[in-house]
Amino acid sequence: MKKPLHKHIGQGVRNARNHFTKYLYERDTIFATIWVFLFIVILGSIPLNLGIMNPIKLGLKDFDFNDISYSELGKGNNNPIDSHIVIINISDSDRGKLSFIIEKTASMNPKVIGLDALFFGPKDALTDSLLRQSFRKHKNLVAAAKYEEDSNRSLVLSMNHFLNDAARSGYVNFPNKALETTRYFFPVKKTGDTIFPFFATSILQLYDEDCYHKLVKKGDTKVMINYSRNLTPIRKQYQVLDVEQLLADQIDSSAIQGKIALLGYINESPDFIEDKKFTPMNEKFAGKSIPDMNGIVVHANILSMALEKNYIKKLPSWGSWLFAFLVCWLHMSFFIRYYLENHIWFHLVAKIAQVLSAILFVGLGIHLFDEYRLKVDMKISLIAIIMAVDVIYFYEAWATWMHKKYNYRTVFKPHHH
Repeated sequence: MKKPLHKHIGQGVRNARNHFTKYLYERDTIFATIWVFLFIVILGSIPLNLGIMNPIKLGLKDFDFNDISYSELGKGNNNPIDSHIVIINISDSDRGKLSFIIEKTASMNPKVIGLDALFFGPKDALTDSLLRQSFRKHKNLVAAAKYEEDSNRSLVLSMNHFLNDAARSGYVNFPNKALETTRYFFPVKKTGDTIFPFFATSILQLYDEDCYHKLVKKGDTKVMINYSRNLTPIRKQYQVLDVEQLLADQIDSSAIQGKIALLGYINESPDFIEDKKFTPMNEKFAGKSIPDMNGIVVHANILSMALEKNYIKKLPSWGSWLFAFLVCWLHMSFFIRYYLENHIWFHLVAKIAQVLSAILFVGLGIHLFDEYRLKVDMKISLIAIIMAVDVIYFYEAWATWMHKKYNYRTVFKPHHH
């Protein structure tokens, strides 16, 4: 009698499940999975200067699959201009001209002025005096600085000659190296009983108390930047004012009144990389070669994220490692089943499984990031799946030796390939 369709489907599901679970609870499967993560930890602890002998660190360094969400899937492309923020391009203005820019901007009654510029030591006495007066006069002006360690290993703010003249300041350091992608920032930095605010944090304190307190609660911990807008020749998601038009009274005061006025350097041309940083919005999500976003636009994105309460939730590291372990355990059971029972097909099936799993888990991670603002680090899971196949050979040799030496019970003993 011919089987009904639903029974054929049920049998197929049971067969597929058996492929993955037949060896799932075998001690060898669990131990081999543990071996995978021991290899990951050991290889990951090798100093980076050993180059090709450290594939794990090289693979993990400055790479995030979620960058595909920005560079390839166009995350944020359709977001409207942020009406809370206006950027004034100060270009290469000297200190005297900056004083006039601050005065003209302040005359249009912005709620906050953020000046993203650093000043190294004294220069011309007259222009220094003009800029110093502007800093002292406007209490809603937030000056930029950088934090660094002093001789006592305490943090101090520096790199701004006029720092003591400003009513408010904020540091502009990012916790990444110069050629790495800017993904995170610290809302505040603590040193003893002193708390230094980030540049955007100081601005928020004057602009929106509720958003400020929500950000400050995150404390001295890395917060991921949810990039939502960009400034390129084809994407204008922040209003940018020309400084010459501003000084010539060709800008209506409504463009600035009641807003956050960010004063910083802007150059939208991809050929000019001065004061630009690598971001996930870079068109090349891997092997980036040209920085893509001016620092003031990075700060604008942080402010947009905070004002819209559009933070990214991140699965804790232990959660990513636990997920990776469960995924590797399931794949190890599947690989061992073919290794022992259909070894002639083992490598073909394993490679196909690795490719399909990579597509599945990368796609899942991007979907969670894009739709639910949840970041799950899939790199560990993918590395574990890739390494599982080779670890089986190491584990088989060890288990067989242990069986001969100590009568260790193993599923590998009766099989020879």
